[in-house]
Amino acid sequence: MRLILASLFLLGGVACAQPFSVGVKGGVPFTGAFSDVTSPDRVTRTFSDSNEYIVGAMIELHLPLGLSVEADGLYHPLNFATETLLTPAGVFRSVTNISSWEFPILGKFRLPLPIVKPYAELGPTFRHVGGNLTYFSNTGLTAGIGVEVKLGRLRFGPEIRYTRWGGDAPPGRGVGFLAPSNVNQGEFLIGISF
Repeated sequence: MRLILASLFLLGGVACAQPFSVGVKGGVPFTGAFSDVTSPDRVTRTFSDSNEYIVGAMIELHLPLGLSVEADGLYHPLNFATETLLTPAGVFRSVTNISSWEFPILGKFRLPLPIVKPYAELGPTFRHVGGNLTYFSNTGLTAGIGVEVKLGRLRFGPEIRYTRWGGDAPPGRGVGFLAPSNVNQGEFLIGISF
């Protein structure tokens, strides 16, 4: 029995010293994925209908000197609404929902404080958008700031991120002329890892 307890104690110590942590990350965007655009004749308007949510998995490689590298796989549903003025009293409204996966790979630096560790992060982000939105940029640059709190084996990390996506492809592909993307994306996320 003592041998089993000693083995569990040693394995627990080794697990805590692992350079990797895994977890989940979720939050809400501050900005819509689509720009608010009204046609020149003021008959059609397209815009983000709601900001929805962001959720996914994260993995982090911890390096010396407060450095680490984090990779996320985040599901971010997008939607846009189209309103068309049919008569002075009537408007036709349609909403389209689109699946989007974002994959940021971020270098992080934490300040070496005991319990609460502020951090900054920066790196490229890649995206796959479903549907006929092939004109959306699939690369961007992400920067963020946050605070990590370690409670036992769990790490909690609320943060604010900003992503600058590349510009859309030329008009004429997909529905880009009706629903141009918003290249600036802000979001609030919370990560929980161990």
